[in-house]
Amino acid sequence: MRRLITILLLLFVLVPVALGAEFWGSSRSNKYHFPSCKWAQKISSHNLIKFSSPSDAQKSGYVPCKVCRPPR
Repeated sequence: MRRLITILLLLFVLVPVALGAEFWGSSRSNKYHFPSCKWAQKISSHNLIKFSSPSDAQKSGYVPCKVCRPPR
């Protein structure tokens, strides 16, 4: 079970970050998301803010979404 958790962690958290994943936020919120998140998909284009890393989002005052759980 522990090995499965480690594999899932690598696939869904570390790999996207290492590949230069993009993270989305809204100018009307303080959350950042994976672009595939159902809440990120609802952000209108004129409110969309793109971050190149979780640390960029956090430096701008954003916190991770509790639904898609992007890295901290």
